[in-house]
Amino acid sequence: MSFLKNEIDTICAISSPSGEGAISIIRASGDDCLHILKKIFRPYRKDLSDIKSRFLYTGRIFDFQTESFIDEAACVFIKGPNSYTGEDMLEIYPHGGVFNTKYILEIILKSGARLAYNGEFTKRAYLNNKISLVKAEAILEIIKANSLKTLVIANNELSGLLEKKIEKIKEDYLYMLASVEALIDFPEEEFENLNADFLKKSEEAAGLISGLIESYENYELNKRGFSIVIAGAPNVGKSSILNRLVDKKRAIVSDTPGTTRDYIEENLFLSNKPVKIIDTAGLRKTENEIEYEGIKVSYSQIKNADVVLYVFDVNELAENEILKEILEEKKENVIPVVNKLDTAGVKNLKTAENKIIKEFKFTNNPVFISAKTGDGFESMKTALHDIILKSESCVKDDVGITTIRQKNLLLKSLNFLESAKEKFKEGSPLELVSIDLRDGIKSLDEIIGGVTNEDVLDMLFKEFCIGK
Repeated sequence: MSFLKNEIDTICAISSPSGEGAISIIRASGDDCLHILKKIFRPYRKDLSDIKSRFLYTGRIFDFQTESFIDEAACVFIKGPNSYTGEDMLEIYPHGGVFNTKYILEIILKSGARLAYNGEFTKRAYLNNKISLVKAEAILEIIKANSLKTLVIANNELSGLLEKKIEKIKEDYLYMLASVEALIDFPEEEFENLNADFLKKSEEAAGLISGLIESYENYELNKRGFSIVIAGAPNVGKSSILNRLVDKKRAIVSDTPGTTRDYIEENLFLSNKPVKIIDTAGLRKTENEIEYEGIKVSYSQIKNADVVLYVFDVNELAENEILKEILEEKKENVIPVVNKLDTAGVKNLKTAENKIIKEFKFTNNPVFISAKTGDGFESMKTALHDIILKSESCVKDDVGITTIRQKNLLLKSLNFLESAKEKFKEGSPLELVSIDLRDGIKSLDEIIGGVTNEDVLDMLFKEFCIGK
């Protein structure tokens, strides 16, 4: 295969992030690792004639061309096949400077290695059967994880839980295939309950596949972060709330109604979770064409939001048809926020609370804040965090698919399964049922990487950084 042509080279790369730090990491993989180490490294206590795998050695890096020492460093040699890539590997840990790290990399390159390309270390691990394609994708998702939920799902994928689910689906497929083959090979025999068992297994497999397909949407929701829309009537303080949340003057604040005529979007982390905050135009009837278009956009943003902060002025509580529509559609994901706490007395607060809960019929309790002073913002953040956690807990479990490639192959497998089931029920030639079942199994094998091609590999591994 053509993608094996460069796999005999010894490769190297800087694996730590760019910039200064305490230490850097330079990694190499291939048959020349030990030769390169002996050429450029001088240990403090022993020579390298009897170097042991997985032992940490300290010493100095030597430039064999200028015959000078470059840096103090530690290093580890890992003998293949018991390494990440399945090959001999070398890792060097010099001081974390930019120049010295690149200098050491150049010395390694001059010693016979070549620079690795994106994801080549992990690609070699896959080609040497150290990891499956699913686990390679899991490693990339762990690197890109931006929330606890996505990190847990990716780690479970790396631990093999997703492969176990896929293997269970394959077992159902193989049972159905064996049943069909038995009917083909022994047409005179009567197999008790075979038809019912075939259909039962097909339903079980279809349910498992559909569950995994649905898990992708949940994973993507957690991956992209939750969208939080700030909505309400004009002049209730929506833009001031946005400015305080993002800690800068992002939106124009004015006493003139209708100042915000388009939505304003900002990203931030809320309790270590990525969220998107969207300030929208004030919701009201208007004759102004530009403002009306902004309000139409607000409706669209509210419809697509995961959470809505519906803001009231504590001194002007009023329900309207727009609010009723939002409550009907979003239900438990609407938080009533009563702003301008600094202008209200205790009596007003109690009246507002009763009105929101009893008359407006919000599911969630109101949060009282002052965008001017910042009072109540921690309570509002807590309410948001609770809703986000609740949404995350709706995911049935922490085993799911994480890439569109996996989803498409599952959809493909499900289509073959449904086709096989329909042909079996209709009494079509069993050979055609068998073909569909085999194609369904093949699609599952492609997920794990049992069947793949160079284009798929190139597309996957180019997303990795160079040193991984």
